[in-house]
Amino acid sequence: MENLVEYLDESLVPLEEKIKVYLDVEHGIRLLEVELLSLQSIRPDFSPDSPYAEQSASAGNLSRKLNDKEKRLAELVDYHKVLRQEVINMLPETNKLFELNLGYGPTMVGYFTLDPETHQPLPEPALRIVH
Repeated sequence: MENLVEYLDESLVPLEEKIKVYLDVEHGIRLLEVELLSLQSIRPDFSPDSPYAEQSASAGNLSRKLNDKEKRLAELVDYHKVLRQEVINMLPETNKLFELNLGYGPTMVGYFTLDPETHQPLPEPALRIVH
Protein backbone atom coordinates (compact mmCIF):
# COMPACT_ATOMS: atom_id res chain seq x y z
CA MET A 1 0.00 0.00 0.00
CA GLU A 2 1.59 3.17 -1.15
CA ASN A 3 -0.81 5.69 0.30
CA LEU A 4 -2.79 4.89 3.45
CA VAL A 5 -4.64 8.18 3.19
CA GLU A 6 -6.24 7.04 -0.08
CA TYR A 7 -6.98 3.61 1.38
CA LEU A 8 -8.78 5.11 4.38
CA ASP A 9 -10.50 7.93 2.49
CA GLU A 10 -14.03 8.31 3.93
CA SER A 11 -15.41 9.46 0.59
CA LEU A 12 -14.76 5.95 -0.78
CA VAL A 13 -17.02 4.25 1.80
CA PRO A 14 -20.13 4.32 -0.46
CA LEU A 15 -18.05 2.72 -3.23
CA GLU A 16 -16.82 0.08 -0.78
CA GLU A 17 -20.41 -0.75 0.20
CA LYS A 18 -21.49 -0.95 -3.45
CA ILE A 19 -18.54 -3.27 -4.24
CA LYS A 20 -19.56 -5.55 -1.34
CA VAL A 21 -23.09 -5.85 -2.75
CA TYR A 22 -21.69 -6.38 -6.26
CA LEU A 23 -19.44 -9.21 -5.04
CA ASP A 24 -22.30 -10.78 -3.03
CA VAL A 25 -24.55 -10.79 -6.10
CA GLU A 26 -21.72 -12.25 -8.19
CA HIS A 27 -21.32 -15.02 -5.62
CA GLY A 28 -25.07 -15.66 -5.65
CA ILE A 29 -25.00 -15.98 -9.44
CA ARG A 30 -22.25 -18.59 -9.23
CA LEU A 31 -24.16 -20.60 -6.63
CA LEU A 32 -27.35 -20.52 -8.69
CA GLU A 33 -25.47 -21.63 -11.79
CA VAL A 34 -24.16 -24.65 -9.88
CA GLU A 35 -27.65 -25.45 -8.56
CA LEU A 36 -29.10 -25.22 -12.06
CA LEU A 37 -26.43 -27.50 -13.47
CA SER A 38 -27.12 -29.99 -10.69
CA LEU A 39 -30.87 -29.93 -11.30
CA GLN A 40 -30.39 -30.18 -15.06
CA SER A 41 -28.17 -33.21 -14.60
CA ILE A 42 -31.13 -34.91 -12.90
CA ARG A 43 -33.25 -34.20 -15.96
CA PRO A 44 -30.93 -33.44 -18.90
CA ASP A 45 -33.78 -33.12 -21.40
CA PHE A 46 -35.31 -30.19 -19.49
CA SER A 47 -36.37 -27.23 -21.57
CA PRO A 48 -38.39 -24.47 -19.85
CA ASP A 49 -40.06 -23.60 -23.17
CA SER A 50 -41.20 -27.15 -23.86
CA PRO A 51 -44.98 -27.68 -23.91
CA TYR A 52 -44.34 -30.91 -21.97
CA ALA A 53 -42.27 -29.26 -19.24
CA GLU A 54 -44.81 -30.14 -16.55
CA GLN A 55 -45.92 -33.54 -17.82
CA SER A 56 -45.73 -35.56 -14.61
CA ALA A 57 -45.92 -34.67 -10.92
CA SER A 58 -42.27 -35.43 -10.14
CA ALA A 59 -41.08 -33.96 -13.41
CA GLY A 60 -43.37 -31.01 -12.79
CA ASN A 61 -41.79 -30.41 -9.39
CA LEU A 62 -38.31 -30.54 -10.90
CA SER A 63 -39.41 -28.32 -13.78
CA ARG A 64 -40.87 -25.81 -11.33
CA LYS A 65 -37.60 -25.77 -9.38
CA LEU A 66 -35.62 -25.27 -12.58
CA ASN A 67 -37.92 -22.51 -13.79
CA ASP A 68 -37.77 -20.75 -10.41
CA LYS A 69 -33.97 -20.97 -10.31
CA GLU A 70 -33.67 -19.76 -13.91
CA LYS A 71 -35.93 -16.80 -13.19
CA ARG A 72 -33.93 -15.96 -10.06
CA LEU A 73 -30.69 -16.26 -12.02
CA ALA A 74 -31.99 -13.91 -14.72
CA GLU A 75 -33.01 -11.39 -12.04
CA LEU A 76 -29.58 -11.58 -10.39
CA VAL A 77 -27.78 -11.18 -13.72
CA ASP A 78 -29.86 -8.07 -14.49
CA TYR A 79 -29.19 -6.66 -11.01
CA HIS A 80 -25.48 -7.45 -11.41
CA LYS A 81 -25.40 -5.38 -14.63
CA VAL A 82 -27.05 -2.46 -12.85
CA LEU A 83 -24.59 -2.71 -9.95
CA ARG A 84 -21.66 -2.90 -12.37
CA GLN A 85 -22.72 0.36 -13.99
CA GLU A 86 -23.24 1.99 -10.58
CA VAL A 87 -19.75 0.93 -9.49
CA ILE A 88 -18.27 2.29 -12.72
CA ASN A 89 -20.09 5.59 -12.22
CA MET A 90 -18.80 5.85 -8.63
CA LEU A 91 -15.14 5.39 -9.54
CA PRO A 92 -13.25 8.70 -9.49
CA GLU A 93 -11.22 7.90 -12.64
CA THR A 94 -10.95 5.30 -15.38
CA ASN A 95 -7.83 3.30 -16.24
CA LYS A 96 -6.60 3.44 -12.66
CA LEU A 97 -6.82 1.06 -9.71
CA PHE A 98 -8.09 2.36 -6.39
CA GLU A 99 -7.40 0.71 -3.04
CA LEU A 100 -10.46 0.09 -0.92
CA ASN A 101 -11.04 -1.48 2.47
CA LEU A 102 -13.69 -4.19 2.27
CA GLY A 103 -12.92 -5.41 5.77
CA TYR A 104 -10.48 -8.20 5.00
CA GLY A 105 -7.49 -6.41 3.55
CA PRO A 106 -6.93 -4.07 0.66
CA THR A 107 -8.98 -4.52 -2.49
CA MET A 108 -8.05 -2.94 -5.79
CA VAL A 109 -10.86 -1.71 -8.04
CA GLY A 110 -10.70 -0.06 -11.42
CA TYR A 111 -12.49 0.36 -14.72
CA PHE A 112 -10.27 0.03 -17.75
CA THR A 113 -10.86 1.11 -21.32
CA LEU A 114 -7.15 0.86 -22.23
CA ASP A 115 -4.74 -2.04 -21.95
CA PRO A 116 -2.38 -1.09 -19.08
CA GLU A 117 0.69 -2.43 -20.92
CA THR A 118 0.13 -1.32 -24.52
CA HIS A 119 -2.17 1.65 -23.83
CA GLN A 120 -4.35 0.50 -26.74
CA PRO A 121 -8.14 0.57 -26.42
CA LEU A 122 -9.60 -2.68 -25.13
CA PRO A 123 -12.17 -4.44 -27.34
CA GLU A 124 -14.54 -4.36 -24.36
CA PRO A 125 -14.02 -2.18 -21.26
CA ALA A 126 -13.33 -4.16 -18.08
CA LEU A 127 -14.23 -3.67 -14.44
CA ARG A 128 -11.46 -5.25 -12.40
CA ILE A 129 -11.78 -6.12 -8.73
CA VAL A 130 -8.71 -7.70 -7.15
CA HIS A 131 -9.27 -8.94 -3.61
